[in-house]
Amino acid sequence: MLTEFTGVAAGLAARTVSGKTPPLAFRITLWLLVVFFLGTAIAAGIAWWRLRQEARAMPEGEDRQSRSGRAGCLMAGAIPALIFGLFLLDWAVQVS
Repeated sequence: MLTEFTGVAAGLAARTVSGKTPPLAFRITLWLLVVFFLGTAIAAGIAWWRLRQEARAMPEGEDRQSRSGRAGCLMAGAIPALIFGLFLLDWAVQVS
């Protein structure tokens, strides 16, 4: 199943590089992925900021470290999502 999907995706990606217009469903899916990844990165960035602010307001202790740790994990996930979303955005703009 995964091999078939990879083959189809590779064929559609090759079609975009060759200059031929890819199918409409592929372009719509590409734009939906852009919105999803960039939206996720922005939401994680906002949550990171809020958790950092809450952690600063708390007294020293385990709860503060826990919030700071969760904030760091959110940012560690937001950065790759942002980079991949920007890659997809560049690709979607070139294809459209």
